[in-house]
Amino acid sequence: MSQRVEYNSLAAALMVPRWTTQASQLRTTTSDLDAASTSGLPDSAHGAATTFLDLWQGITRRASVAADVYADELRSTDTSYADIDAEIARRMALLRGGAA
Repeated sequence: MSQRVEYNSLAAALMVPRWTTQASQLRTTTSDLDAASTSGLPDSAHGAATTFLDLWQGITRRASVAADVYADELRSTDTSYADIDAEIARRMALLRGGAA
């Protein structure tokens, strides 16, 4: 039995906006964490709270970059497959005697 990979452009059309939205939401979260204040906490909690906020800022920043990369890669893959499909269709038309 042979295994094959099928590309579904509809999946890319659905997933790119989702990854893009996720990246945007993560950038907003990063900004919100940056603006968060620890002033309402007891002095003994400021260090831990600041560390917590800094760590989560880093996590959300890296996650937003990853989501943007996934969206970009999906767009690129979708374009590549569309270009390949168009080229195959053009060549098939030539083989059938049609115009390119």
